[in-house]
Amino acid sequence: MMRDVKSNESVLDVFLLGLKTWLAEMGWLSRSVLARFEIGRLEKELEQEYATLGRIAEQPRGRKEDKDLCLGQISFLKEEIETLKAELVQDREARMSRLRPDSDPPDKRDPDTKGDLP
Repeated sequence: MMRDVKSNESVLDVFLLGLKTWLAEMGWLSRSVLARFEIGRLEKELEQEYATLGRIAEQPRGRKEDKDLCLGQISFLKEEIETLKAELVQDREARMSRLRPDSDPPDKRDPDTKGDLP
């Protein structure tokens, strides 16, 4: 009888662990999808700014303030895209380090063999 109770507890523990793992994966997947969506949106906006800059440049008397504004927006969008990409990579690395706390960090491994450096 006692063994059945212990077995039931471990089945319940395993189920709860699986549920927590699934919820964590769904949370990370949601954050990842939203970040990638935002990156895509910003890249489309960047393309529009390049098109606007092209139209300004082809005008016979393009206004300098419009050009400067457009160049500033392009610079901002590039920086924002790079920031979001870096955050996505950092989030993934942090998640992987939590899943594998006993393994070496990626910079300590040999990329060709995927093992430890001598």
